[in-house]
Amino acid sequence: MTYVETRTSVWEALAGRAPGVPAGPADAGLWHAVADRLNPASARPELRGGIEVRHRSTARGGRYVMLRSPEDGGRSRYLRLTPEEYQLALMMDGASTVARLVAEFARIAGRLAPDQVRRVVADLAGNRMLEDLPGDAFRPLRELDRPPLPQRVGGSLLAAVRGRRVLSVPADGALAGLYNSVGKLLFTRPAVWLGTLLALAGAVLFLGTWQRGSQALFLTGDSYLLGAIALLSLNVVAHGLYELGHALAAKRVGREVPSAGLMLHFGLPTVFVDTSDVWMAGRRARIAVTAAGPATGLALAGLVQLIGLAVPATGGLAFQLAFLFYLHAFFNLSPLLPLDGQYLLMDWLEIPDLRARGLSWLGGRLRRRGPRWSTLDREGRLIALYGLLALFWLAAAVVLGYRLWTDRVHGLVLGLWYEGVAARLLLAVMLLGLTAPPLYFLLGRLAGGWRRWRQRAAERDQEKDMPRRLAALYASDLGGLPEPALQSLAARARWEHPPTGRQLVLAAEQQHTVHVVVEGALHGRRPGDPGGSIRHHAGPGSVVGLAAALTGRSATLDWHAAGGATLLSVPASTVATVIGPLPGPPPMERAEAEALFADTPALAGLEEDQQLALIAAAHPVDLDPGAPVMLHGPTHAVVVESGVIAMADGTELRRGTLVGPVGDGNPGMVAQTRTPVRLWIIPDASDLPPLIGMVARPGAPMPSVRPGAPLAVRPGAVHPPLAVPPGPPPEGDDEFDVDRHFEKRMWVFVSLLVVVTAGGLVLDLGTGPAWAEMPTERALLTVDRGTAVATAGGSGAATLEVGDQRYLSAGTQIEAPGKSRARLTFPGGGAVLLCPGARITLTGAAVASGREPAPSGRLSLESGRVLAATAGTSGAYQPLGLTIGRVQGDVTNTGKAWYSVDLASITVANGTVTAGGVASEPVGGDLGCGDGVKVSPPAVSEGDDASEAPFPSETAVPVTSAPSASPSSASPSASPSSSSSPTPTPDETTTPNGQTTRTAKPTKKPTTKPTTRPTTTTTAPTGTPTTTASTPTGAPTTTTAPQETTSAPGGTTGPG
Repeated sequence: MTYVETRTSVWEALAGRAPGVPAGPADAGLWHAVADRLNPASARPELRGGIEVRHRSTARGGRYVMLRSPEDGGRSRYLRLTPEEYQLALMMDGASTVARLVAEFARIAGRLAPDQVRRVVADLAGNRMLEDLPGDAFRPLRELDRPPLPQRVGGSLLAAVRGRRVLSVPADGALAGLYNSVGKLLFTRPAVWLGTLLALAGAVLFLGTWQRGSQALFLTGDSYLLGAIALLSLNVVAHGLYELGHALAAKRVGREVPSAGLMLHFGLPTVFVDTSDVWMAGRRARIAVTAAGPATGLALAGLVQLIGLAVPATGGLAFQLAFLFYLHAFFNLSPLLPLDGQYLLMDWLEIPDLRARGLSWLGGRLRRRGPRWSTLDREGRLIALYGLLALFWLAAAVVLGYRLWTDRVHGLVLGLWYEGVAARLLLAVMLLGLTAPPLYFLLGRLAGGWRRWRQRAAERDQEKDMPRRLAALYASDLGGLPEPALQSLAARARWEHPPTGRQLVLAAEQQHTVHVVVEGALHGRRPGDPGGSIRHHAGPGSVVGLAAALTGRSATLDWHAAGGATLLSVPASTVATVIGPLPGPPPMERAEAEALFADTPALAGLEEDQQLALIAAAHPVDLDPGAPVMLHGPTHAVVVESGVIAMADGTELRRGTLVGPVGDGNPGMVAQTRTPVRLWIIPDASDLPPLIGMVARPGAPMPSVRPGAPLAVRPGAVHPPLAVPPGPPPEGDDEFDVDRHFEKRMWVFVSLLVVVTAGGLVLDLGTGPAWAEMPTERALLTVDRGTAVATAGGSGAATLEVGDQRYLSAGTQIEAPGKSRARLTFPGGGAVLLCPGARITLTGAAVASGREPAPSGRLSLESGRVLAATAGTSGAYQPLGLTIGRVQGDVTNTGKAWYSVDLASITVANGTVTAGGVASEPVGGDLGCGDGVKVSPPAVSEGDDASEAPFPSETAVPVTSAPSASPSSASPSASPSSSSSPTPTPDETTTPNGQTTRTAKPTKKPTTKPTTRPTTTTTAPTGTPTTTASTPTGAPTTTTAPQETTSAPGGTTGPG
């Protein structure tokens, strides 16, 4: 059992196999090397010189030791040991046998743990920390299994696509120089506070820029192609700076960064730095290095936003770069993905397989499986809260992704979908780049499902799969059973491939299946243990649940899958039938021995199967007073059940005391009885025999397993060496207090994600700027009712239905036939509403650059009526400068305005509008399309309310509109004559044909509802325009000024 690589067999590690070398067929030299390593009597491990050692502490007060192998240049290996295991490693001087080391470890730790000693030897050997490694044992296998050149090239390309390194160069020297020159300044207290302020300011600026639509995300210089190139290039820059933050933080804590380079991440080129050396640093240092990447991204996002604000010409690139920084930070802080968020929480909580176990619990509960919240212990609740964090992060990602689609991606689709095949291909590429992370996840799940389906289909063929099942049983602790028994077990067995973190066995419940570990590992812990504890690690060849199957007892541990486990599961009833009763002493003596072993501190930490195996090999002896207590060999041990024995120095030993083993030599007499004594003699305490059968040969045929190592998202993440070594948890009273503290903080994190998700949902209720991703020389056509026909220069007519949108360029004719209505929106939000029957031609659109861009547009009105609102929706833009061309004279506005234009007249509700160079006085009120329905401005900006039009001026100033017949009629030659009225002050509107209408306004606000609607009498001109004012019939209640919510004054011709 070893922690060398996730998919490395313990036999291969003990033989000195280099991690990552694919498995191959059996070889005699390999197994001879393994046998030598496993032989307690002959194996004499020797620790290499030059190993770096660091003593560290855990969050729960425990201590551990980190070792680093002497290799340089990124080839170093790392290993975590307990203080007792490190003392054991120091005894590996090439003279002590493994049996002697077992005895020494029992003296150091106070418990018999031969399996743990062998694991330490295996870990040190597999991580290149022992001298005289027989690495050549695998050379024949590598040469035999060497694929042809085309296959190797194809495999390298496939590995690159999957995220392996493409280019790697030494980087520690350059990074050390950068840190010593300027990098150290970035970690001073003022720099940290400045970075925090930059991050906060940048977030505010980015949200404001996003909401106002002042910068495009997918456009650079009005080109989507340049925008795609810019985003791809800036992504490399953003990720490089992000990783630079990790690297400088690693130098800050005094660790090396051996390499850096390029790799493909989710199919996109990205930068990586190898920060694996921070495993030698303490917990706080590891958290700081992991957090440095997101912190760097957030601070730089704020900095580039401020640069964009100060230098408007760089605003577009600054917005794109800030978006990429935020995108990287959001995804890297995700607890759902194996990135910085997982590492932060894993280093903080110090729980192995945290992400996998949390997601497994969440998936089980969503399927109504697995333990409920009420049954979880403290560590279980921490794992469950991690699963909830992942769930709410996914919800937040969906909410923010929807906003990204509606505000930006939808505009990108509009801009490219209708522009031909080449534009559609570019759109597909850009969408693939945006959806690469979820797409890779989905494709990975589909590919994994396909492989599992094929594998299960082959495994269901019992006849063809029988050799593989037998090979797995031969190489396990069941390998010593007779051939017929193994065949019976193989016939009823089935393969299982549980994902990492899935709980397979629950403590205190009946275990119906015996699991043979073929690949990967299973981890066992006892409910109530401190967080992060692993009592037992069952590696390849181990059998989990054998004792429970043979005794009929409930499971004593929770077991979950670790390291991509592959299991051969056999029904417990089949195992009990085939194997029969437990070997060893009769049931009464076995129960007596079990009670004794439970009272013996040196044996209480053994797994139930291991205790039963020792009991099966042990036998009791009764001695009279004064009889010698003998150890007949260096590996023998005795356990005192009753009575008193005295050592040579006079020390008296009683029940529950283990004497031996000594490891080497011939100890002979070690004590003498003082009273009648009952002892249990263990013939070989340096090794744990299998519970049933004989010891399997190391050369037993191994089943074929998937070669290679799993994909590492970050360099060095294939096997985190910080995994807790298995064993009983350290004693202490503060562990549960620490876990309670962690649980409270995890609830805070969950609550924050819930708030972020709820805030995102609230934001999704509103609409973003539909024109944010529109080129500046185009306008957005939206059909509000009916249909609209857009005819471009040479592409024919396109009919748009209700809700359809289209970007239009200059030269496009738009028509709203029948009762249809359409809307033409310009950058900044200024809009033109096409009334039913209107037909216009878009003759130009542009945006003048500057700190506040100035959009402008030109239309040619051919028929019908249009309503124009130039105020816009974004305070980042100046009001739309609109020119509407017609035969009677062009209509233009200055600043914010809300007015209607048809071929014969104009009506200005508010703002400054000129027709043929003559100003038109605003008349207030609402506008309409002539169908009696009031129309409000499509948009307002900066707090303006379009429904609140100013009242007409109380001074009677006639307002002249552009002529309708000839330019000479722009200035009427005759002055209008007004009929006498004692109190009202009239407002005038002059139509282009010389017809003038005046509406009277009372001198004071009426107090009663008018009995009749004010009417206006209009007569055709006979030569000189005349105005007839409506006169009050008695009280002022018969003549009122138009209210704010009513339509435009009735005396104004044009609007309905």
